[in-house]
Amino acid sequence: MTAPEIEFRTSGHTGSPAVWLRTPDQLRAEAGLIADELVGEIEQIVSFAPVEHLFGRLFAQVLPELRGVPVHHLTHAPTGLPPEVEEKRTLFVCLPSSWLVLRHLLGRLKALPSAVALHGTGPTVQATGEVLAALSGTGFRAFELFGSTETGGIAHREITPPGTGTGRWRLLPDVEFADPSAGPGQWLNIRSPRLARRSDMATRPDTWQLPDVIHRDDRSFEFHGRASALIKVNGERINLEELATALRNSADGLDVACLPVHDPVRAEHYELFYSFDQDLSHREISARLRKVMHDVTPPRAVHQVRRIPRTATGKIAVTALYALTQQEPRPALEGAS
Repeated sequence: MTAPEIEFRTSGHTGSPAVWLRTPDQLRAEAGLIADELVGEIEQIVSFAPVEHLFGRLFAQVLPELRGVPVHHLTHAPTGLPPEVEEKRTLFVCLPSSWLVLRHLLGRLKALPSAVALHGTGPTVQATGEVLAALSGTGFRAFELFGSTETGGIAHREITPPGTGTGRWRLLPDVEFADPSAGPGQWLNIRSPRLARRSDMATRPDTWQLPDVIHRDDRSFEFHGRASALIKVNGERINLEELATALRNSADGLDVACLPVHDPVRAEHYELFYSFDQDLSHREISARLRKVMHDVTPPRAVHQVRRIPRTATGKIAVTALYALTQQEPRPALEGAS
């Protein structure tokens, strides 16, 4: 009897609900492939990712079953590792916020015989670089995974200490570009046996195009941003994800989101939302923006909020954030997750 497909939902990030179905064989293939390609031998897993989402399901449920190793779930704002985490070869399954915890555990990380971190569901943060710098020379390794709920893992790259430069994204062995042409400014269009089936589809698609702009060669690419985060204001191209990340990394505890809005004069513009556990005026956040992103067009408006609404995996809950200003979100392209 065929095992039932497993549901994964994408609704909190883009505001467009969708149910994606993956087979148990697809999940086992992905977890095993990435573990063989990047992780190597491990004796335990420490996961910060909820198993209701694909990233957490793969590496905090499927992989420990495949490898026969224990998993320790730390999904509720942990302050440290539980005592049962032994000094063994360890895989850390990390969200952006996880690195703040790891930064406070450098002594315990250095005591591990070996450790590797898989990072997914969002960009790295300032604490990521600080952990990598502090553990340089210890054998600690970290990798970013590029993918989505509808495609599964697409590519990976090693996370290196600050100042060493970031490498290109390299496709996983069972992934190919669906478009034969290579060059700058094209969509990320891929073919993979692990593509999910949306609940309204009769069969799994052969290829899938994501709303991501890349510059690629045969088996690797540079990521230039999600189309929904790329805007032009008065002819100046602005990557809103890059801008928000630069601001977010400028101070511990500062959370930032930049959202595109329609402007009656300039057609495209953006507004900036921020939350901080200390006093930080609109004027000060604007000054900080000019410092980290020279000559960038300032936002049309700045909003200080108690917190930036996020999904369980740390992605910005876009619709909820737009609702704070009673604005309609800009339509997301098909394939956004």
